[in-house]
Amino acid sequence: MKKNTGLIRSRKFPLASWLIIFAALAVSFAVSLLISPEIKFSSSLFDILPPSSNLKDVQEADTELGLKTGRAVTILCADESFEKARKSASLFYDRYSGTDYFDELALYSGDESIKEITNWLYEWRFNLLNAETAAMLDSGKAESVAEEALAAVYGAFTMTDLSVLENDPFMLTERALNRFLNSPALKSTSMAPKDDVLAANHDGKWYVLIRGTISEKGASLTNKNSAVKSIYEYCDEQTKTDGTEFIFSGVPFHSYESSSGAQTEISVISTVSLILIVIAFIFMFRNILPAVISAAAVLFACGTGLTAVLLFFRGIHILTFVFGTTLIGTCLDYSIHYFINWKGNTEKKSGQEIRSHIFKGVGLGFISTEICFAVLFLAPFPLLKQVSVFLAAGLAAAFLTVMCIYPYLRLPENRTMRFITDAKPGKLNAILSKKTVRLSVLILTSVLSAAVILIRHSDLKIHNNIAGLYSISDRMLKNEITSAKVLNTGSSGWYYIVRADSQENLLKEGEEFDKVLAAAVKDGKLGNYLSITQFISSQDSQKNSYKASANLLRIAENQYTTLGYPASYSELYQKEYAVADGKYFSIDGGLPYAIQSAVSNLYIGEINGEYYSCVMPLHATDEAFFRELAEQNENIFFINKTKDISSQLDVLSATMIMLLAVSYAAVIVILAFCYPLKNVIKIGIIPVYSLAVTTAVLLLCRIPIGFFPVTSFVLIFGLGLDYIIYSVEGSKTDSLLTKKLNNAAILLSFITTAFSFGALALTSFPPVHMLGTAVFAGLTAAVAGSFCLSEPEKEH
Repeated sequence: MKKNTGLIRSRKFPLASWLIIFAALAVSFAVSLLISPEIKFSSSLFDILPPSSNLKDVQEADTELGLKTGRAVTILCADESFEKARKSASLFYDRYSGTDYFDELALYSGDESIKEITNWLYEWRFNLLNAETAAMLDSGKAESVAEEALAAVYGAFTMTDLSVLENDPFMLTERALNRFLNSPALKSTSMAPKDDVLAANHDGKWYVLIRGTISEKGASLTNKNSAVKSIYEYCDEQTKTDGTEFIFSGVPFHSYESSSGAQTEISVISTVSLILIVIAFIFMFRNILPAVISAAAVLFACGTGLTAVLLFFRGIHILTFVFGTTLIGTCLDYSIHYFINWKGNTEKKSGQEIRSHIFKGVGLGFISTEICFAVLFLAPFPLLKQVSVFLAAGLAAAFLTVMCIYPYLRLPENRTMRFITDAKPGKLNAILSKKTVRLSVLILTSVLSAAVILIRHSDLKIHNNIAGLYSISDRMLKNEITSAKVLNTGSSGWYYIVRADSQENLLKEGEEFDKVLAAAVKDGKLGNYLSITQFISSQDSQKNSYKASANLLRIAENQYTTLGYPASYSELYQKEYAVADGKYFSIDGGLPYAIQSAVSNLYIGEINGEYYSCVMPLHATDEAFFRELAEQNENIFFINKTKDISSQLDVLSATMIMLLAVSYAAVIVILAFCYPLKNVIKIGIIPVYSLAVTTAVLLLCRIPIGFFPVTSFVLIFGLGLDYIIYSVEGSKTDSLLTKKLNNAAILLSFITTAFSFGALALTSFPPVHMLGTAVFAGLTAAVAGSFCLSEPEKEH
């Protein structure tokens, strides 16, 4: 037979096909970047979760709200000395105010802020009467309002500037300011103004409040642009310098810590796995080429998976990379089966003959695994859709690379693997080679698994709790506890989304709902609440206020006289009243910065022709009561993400199990056209057996049967089928050499996959740990079961 003279053989058709396919993918991705260059990398837990069932009608609004609040941060500067805490807060503000790290940063709330608000209240004083004052005027009690104004003027203290008294004799600005300062919105925290900042004293320490919104650039997880990394470094240095303590709260801090840990774990997992795999390859093949080519194929597969995800989703979550490390083991299966025959087949087959020899087994394994990855895509779960595309595209890249490129690799001069082909069976192997022994092992492990499942059957139920999917660091746990105690906002994580067909109707809905919540506060069911209508009023309310203010015109002359002004000033007052006719303020502009800032955090905006806002109940404990309030209005939606999404994950987990059953049936049908009934039964037993063992292991480890373990069932099913298919293919030959090489390939495939998933089981992130533990147990059962059902090697 003619030997190869180069790395690549002369026939180019498969190579050209491979180049065309992946060049098309690369070109498509490049074009997509020209059309939409923005690529988003995410690490937030809530970015990967499905919407709760209650959010279906307002899902986009909730997503937009998440974008608003997801970059909001609270920083407390703490010290026993208020002056020292305030100085540290001022230094922090000076360091970061106006930088690219923040879209907004607020510390000072002094005279300028009050003056801006007062001027605005003065401008709209006729439109800002509260319902109680408007009712007094409409009921003929204008004199009472006038008397209260006189009492304020001649009293010891007023908040507003009396220089405008000649234009505001009834102190309507003062009334509006008192209403604003005493609103639930400003009483929702323990913080109070002190020396032009907001501060509170708790357990002998002063805490000065800094609030901010991190910019999109600053929210980057890269070390270069990360605002959180810069903040940590700056604050740690300040603490070392002057002893000031910094308390951090907000999603960006959690995202940074979790992503940093995930990135480190990804690097460790990938590095350790590749090193161990390279060592295994060199030991097995006594040649560096298979290790280098296989590593290149894995990197190419991962690059293809990444490109496909970015092409379809315009972004990727950090956990997709974590799950993507499973490609290391999976993609290597194809390389291993090729290189085992490339190195160890003494029949001197060509590269094309090796491809033909392994094509059916590898091809069916590829199809069965791709079916399982397709199942992941059907789940309405953002992370799993990304993982599905990443793994499916990467696996396809690995399969096509082996089939199109590997046959043109130069064949080795020495094509023997004597430590495999010449190995003599030991006593243990001789015992295990007996069919009755192997079947006994299979039956025994099946019985033990069934016994565990039976004994622990009460735990055999689908249960998800997203609160358990994130392991908060000790530092952040301490920060959040301290922040909650100091601020005392009483946020329970529940909120309402209000919907309307116009901005005006949104404010009307909000005002009506405010009345309901105010009654709950009065009844003691609610401590407080935040809403946009605590800051601004609907046009209808402004009209009612303006109309009620007209009742003051008839007593304006007497009021001016009492205040010592000429009676003629009442004409000026009437003119100013007339000028204000038909003018209304709105959400969109003209609001003071402090009010605009508060409103912007609660006003979601217009989405697809409808308008949305958020209402936050504070110090609330009776969830059922507040859910019921929302059920009374079709435009009010109660959201408890932790509970609602956990329930939704229960539904999705059950759906995944049903889809897995459908996949199982589909694979069996396909295999029925390829194998006789006996082999189809053998293949069909392994997924059931491996899933039973996995379930038993999960129960013993007290891991709940939640969404991630169910996801592992899909991976076990797809990957475990490969082993039994390879085993069935190997049993079809009478060649002892071929059987030995096939079994060695299966064992090495399992070892490389075990490196990947075994490493995942060691991670600290709960979802990844659950998946790694389950998949490692399941694949161990799958490979053991495959060997138990395979035909024993016999000397001829």
